[in-house]
Amino acid sequence: MSIRQELLNAIEQLNDDQLSTLLDLALSLKSGKKSVHSTVESQAYQDWVSPENDIYDEVFADKLTTR
Repeated sequence: MSIRQELLNAIEQLNDDQLSTLLDLALSLKSGKKSVHSTVESQAYQDWVSPENDIYDEVFADKLTTR
């Protein structure tokens, strides 16, 4: 299977929020920005690392209750 076909298959499975993030990345790549710096400053990245998406407490919930 070609890379293009694999990407199309993956895109079909994404929800609207994920598609928005992917669009931001695709537009960034299209414009020639390959810097990690611009990616880190993107709204999609900021949303991804926000406290609302922090799974640390959920993953380590049993460790937190034993302290």
